[in-house]
Amino acid sequence: MPVFALLFLLAALPSAGQERPQIALVPVKSGQGVPAALPAYVQALLEAELSRSGRFKLVERSRVQQVLEEVNFQQAGVTAADKASELGSHLNAEKLFFTEVLRVGTQYQLAVKVVDVATNEVLKVETETLGPRQEQIQAATRRLARRLIGASAALSPVPMVSLLAGQFQMGSSQPGESPPHVVSLRAFEIDRDEVNQAAYQAFAAARQGPPPPGDHPEQPVTMVSWTDASAYCEWQGKRLPTEAEWEYAARGPESRTYPWGDTAPTAAQARFGGQYKGPVEGSALSAGATPEGIRHLAGNVAEWVQDWWDPAYYASSPAEDPQGPPEGDYRVVRGGSWSSPADELRGSARAYFNPDKGAGYLGFRCARSLAPEP
Repeated sequence: MPVFALLFLLAALPSAGQERPQIALVPVKSGQGVPAALPAYVQALLEAELSRSGRFKLVERSRVQQVLEEVNFQQAGVTAADKASELGSHLNAEKLFFTEVLRVGTQYQLAVKVVDVATNEVLKVETETLGPRQEQIQAATRRLARRLIGASAALSPVPMVSLLAGQFQMGSSQPGESPPHVVSLRAFEIDRDEVNQAAYQAFAAARQGPPPPGDHPEQPVTMVSWTDASAYCEWQGKRLPTEAEWEYAARGPESRTYPWGDTAPTAAQARFGGQYKGPVEGSALSAGATPEGIRHLAGNVAEWVQDWWDPAYYASSPAEDPQGPPEGDYRVVRGGSWSSPADELRGSARAYFNPDKGAGYLGFRCARSLAPEP
C-alpha cells in the first residue's frame, strides 16, 4: 500500500463524541383501573425494543428500582421532570424516559416523557392507545418504541469519518465521466452512513413539516428533494458533499473502482440490481464499506451531492476543490441504488435528477469542512 494511502487510512477515524446516550426507563405510578401487571409488561416490551435498536445504552431495571428506593423518589406522575437532575446523576444516565400507563374509557394509554438530565428540559412526549387485548398492547408499544428510536437521532451525534487533504484521479474514460483528471481536496469529514428515516423525522418535526414516508427508522430516508436534503444538512451544521468530495470518499487516494476495491459488486457488499425492492439499514452489508469505514457508497440509495449537473464539466473543472458549475437545471446524483445495475455502482459513475423532487431510490448524506492543520 502506498505511504500516502496508509496515512489516509490511519487518519480516517470516526469523529469523537459518538457514544450512544445512556438512558433509564423510570416507571411512574399508574392511574386507577390499570391492572397491576400491565405497567411492568409494557416496560419490558419497551426495554426490549429500545435495546434491540442499538441506539441506546439502558440502565438495568433493577438498578433503576434500587435508586428510586434510595432517593425516596416521589412518583407523582410523568410530570416529575423536575427530579431528573437528581435521579439522573444517581443513575449515571443522560436521558430519563418516564413511563406511565393510564386507563382511558375501556382502553389503556401509554405515555412516555423524555427528559434531559443536564437541563431538566422535556425533549419529547409520546402517547399511544394500547387497546384491551394483548396483541394490541404489543403492537402499540412497539409503535411508540419506534418513535422513541426515531427521536434518538436528535439525542446522539451522527458518526462521521474524517479524511485527510489529498489528491486522486477523478472520473474515467466513460461518457459523462471524462476526461480523467487529478483533483486536490482540503480535509473534510463525511457521514459514515446515509441519513436515515429516524434522523430526518426529527428534522421534519423540528420544522413542523410533514414526515417522510417509511416506518423503518434505521433505513435511509428517501423521497427527499435536493432542496430539503440541503436544508437538513444545514440544520445539522453541515452541508451536502461536493461531487469531488463524494468520489474521493468512495475511491480513496488510490482511485479504487468501487468503495471496497476493484472487484465487481456482490450481494454481500451492496444492495443493487433490483432483486430486492428497497434499501437496507446502515449497519447491513459491512463488506461493502470503504477501508476508512464509510458505508453504502455503492448501491442501497443513490445520493444527492452539492453540484449542478453538466456532462462536460470535467473538461474545465479546477484542479483544487472543484465546486461544480455555477448553475444548471439538475443536481448530480451519485452511487447507484438498490435498483441500479452493477456498472452504476462504480465510484466514478454520475447521474442527475430534478432538485425539486425526490425519488424512492434517492437519499443523501452530509459533509463538513475541516480546518487545515497549523
